[in-house]
Amino acid sequence: MKQKIFMLLAAVLLSSASMFAQSNEPLKGDVNEDGVVDVADVVAVIDIIAKSQNNSETTYYWYVGQTDPSTMSSITPIVNDLTSPGWREIGTTLPAYSASNKLYDPTQNEIVWTTKSIPYIAVPKNATINFYDSLGNNITSTYIKQNDITLNDVVYEVYAGQVGVKRFSALLY
Repeated sequence: MKQKIFMLLAAVLLSSASMFAQSNEPLKGDVNEDGVVDVADVVAVIDIIAKSQNNSETTYYWYVGQTDPSTMSSITPIVNDLTSPGWREIGTTLPAYSASNKLYDPTQNEIVWTTKSIPYIAVPKNATINFYDSLGNNITSTYIKQNDITLNDVVYEVYAGQVGVKRFSALLY
């Protein structure tokens, strides 16, 4: 008889313990929500603190102008218009560029400078961007690849044109 009572008591305790284990209530301190409070949660807290202290996201830019960007130490000047030489903001992500989603389209506005000179282009290295003429022919190979440059923790590929021009008229996508 005692054995039956102990077995019944054990069954009741085990079923109530499993009900608590299946609770949808999160554990206090389980930051990474893996069901266990351990060192991984401490690491998650440190990551959260580090990200909150450095809450600046990477911002990507591209450049067209007369100055070789591989000689620059900062992303300046940043221009907002569509006709001046300089750096232009892409954003905090790099979209997939294509003929229907161009980074730059000179048929809308051309980038113009006052004297005839070699055009320089800088684009983020981890973006796939090529240069095209007005007929859609890839002309990337007509530009001379320069040294890459790292600005604001982003690596940029730098290209130089082979002839002097007064306006930049390549499609970029």
